[in-house]
Amino acid sequence: MLLIDRYAYTNKLKDYPPQVKIIFACGGIVLPRLINNYYFDLLTITIMVTLVVLIAKVPFKNYFKMLLLPISFLIISLITIMVSINGDNYLHYLRIGNMYIGITKTSLFTVTKLFTTVLSSLTSVYFLILTTPIIDIIKVLKRTKIPSLFIELMVLIYRSIFIFIEEASNIYLAQTMKFGYENNKNTLKSTSLLIRNLFLRVFLKYREMNISLECKLYDGDFKLGD
Repeated sequence: MLLIDRYAYTNKLKDYPPQVKIIFACGGIVLPRLINNYYFDLLTITIMVTLVVLIAKVPFKNYFKMLLLPISFLIISLITIMVSINGDNYLHYLRIGNMYIGITKTSLFTVTKLFTTVLSSLTSVYFLILTTPIIDIIKVLKRTKIPSLFIELMVLIYRSIFIFIEEASNIYLAQTMKFGYENNKNTLKSTSLLIRNLFLRVFLKYREMNISLECKLYDGDFKLGD
């Protein structure tokens, strides 16, 4: 079971109505964009982190690790926005010939606002997925008459993530036991083999899942017992 999924089923907020948590998370995503205020973004982030860490009792260390990957991608993207060429009002710049490359007041403000807005949305999404089991989210979507095609894609993608991670973990463990990552040469070879075998095994698992669904007379509608 994924760490995120485990917390979704064991946190202190799991028994609260899922529709309330979904509405609250959606508000945390939409309102910062409508209000467009730096301090409101920070307030949203603080509320979401407090609910997850202090109320739902998700360990902060693990919560931070889960946020670290998307935040890393976000920072890399923001760096490209922050750097300005031949702009005005530079705070710091580097001159190369007749070209100025640096950070301006406008670009710094834009990046700061964008970072807080995206982070408020990110913490809102994490609040939902860490406090609400996927089965409850699907039930709410079905009650709100969301098209069955959307729900079907959501369930299949969710299942595919589990398959992908499980297979990658199994291959990596087998390679590690055979000293596949002992040095740089073995690491490069093992990584290429992992990628190749991973896609092959994922396709096989996907085929097995299709056969399983056909044996259960799957008609495009997932039965959730409601």
